Amino acid sequence: MPGVSEEADQKKARAKQTVYEKEYVRGSILDRNGKALAWSREPWGKRFYASKYANSSLIGYWSKIYGTSGLESKFNDLMTHSAAPEKDKRGADMTLTLDSSLQEAAYEQIKDGIGSVVILSAKTGEILALTSSPSYDADTLEDEWEEVNERDGVFLSNAFLNPVAPGSVFKLVTSKAILECGLEDKKVEDEGALKINGQTIRNYDGKAYGSLDWEQGFVKSSNVYFMQMALEMGGNILDDAAGAFLLGQDIDLDFATIRSSWDLADYEKNVVASAAFGQGSTLVTPLQMAMITQSIAGGGTMKKPYLIKSVVNAKDQVLVEGEEETLTKTMEPETAAKIRRVMTEAGESYGLSRIGDNCYKIAAKTGTAQRGDGTNNAWMVTFAPADDPQYIVVVNRLKTKEIGKSLAPTVELLYEMLLD
Repeated sequence: MPGVSEEADQKKARAKQTVYEKEYVRGSILDRNGKALAWSREPWGKRFYASKYANSSLIGYWSKIYGTSGLESKFNDLMTHSAAPEKDKRGADMTLTLDSSLQEAAYEQIKDGIGSVVILSAKTGEILALTSSPSYDADTLEDEWEEVNERDGVFLSNAFLNPVAPGSVFKLVTSKAILECGLEDKKVEDEGALKINGQTIRNYDGKAYGSLDWEQGFVKSSNVYFMQMALEMGGNILDDAAGAFLLGQDIDLDFATIRSSWDLADYEKNVVASAAFGQGSTLVTPLQMAMITQSIAGGGTMKKPYLIKSVVNAKDQVLVEGEEETLTKTMEPETAAKIRRVMTEAGESYGLSRIGDNCYKIAAKTGTAQRGDGTNNAWMVTFAPADDPQYIVVVNRLKTKEIGKSLAPTVELLYEMLLD
């Protein structure tokens, strides 16, 4: 009968996998410096975890009772068996691009709320930190399973699996469209609000900024400016700009698939206007916002983020090896240079400190997306040094009373570590 053979094959594969798990020591997961983040001491034995809360939303767990999640699940077969010699029954070890010290420091900054931190190498796309809160202790998960499952969102990484409204950090995308249309010098009169199809949409603080060109509108983060420019360009132009950054598309990475929501309906004016400053139905993950920021820092070339540095079995055979890869071209270098310059100016306006002995500038854009329940999604996307970007740092806090600028101390602390 159709399907019977496939079902039987699946049962055999699962049974074979269980045999391997009971005979082979599960491979370790290491950070970029060789520090063990997850390891086992005997076949079918307890799994141990370091930096538990900081890593759990990414590494996941392995349990005899509850199965696997995260990297433990995706690379289960390789870490379980991977053709180890009979005398050394070990699964493959996996080395990540993560820096565990950076990961722990990032988690400390967000652990008291809901949010995430993403840190990338601006040059290569390596993921240096990817942490989320709330989280759980993978070491004690079996004993605390029921309690942990009562907490909302502990198994869903806010860094790469939970797209949310980006607010004004989305103005990076709209800026690309404005510049490519040659409209950066066009003035808009910002009276604090704009009425579209009977709906009044205001600046975040309700303030009227007067006559603005693109640079002024960006630094002041005028919603009215970006709405008016999007309406003048037309929804199809904004749609093309979003597509250049792969918004609305599934993006397959070496450890997960990231998704976003992008839909301008039939280019209705109020939909286009809301989308221009990151509200409405637009939803993006912090990892994809980091990719967008990296492409601007990188002169219009978006690198594919990667997390797996290598997977090596007990025979010292390299089964998987991560490498730098260009994902797409988002804009011309001249356009990227203009956005980099205005992000540097914006960073100074947010009061971001100059970092390190050389007083490096941090280029930035903030966002404060209103959730409709009296709370915000607070964002800050950054790169530094501003004149020669080496790192991308993106921080967000969800369901908070904070605004984007309030994330500056977290960003500064992380750059102090990166640029030390």
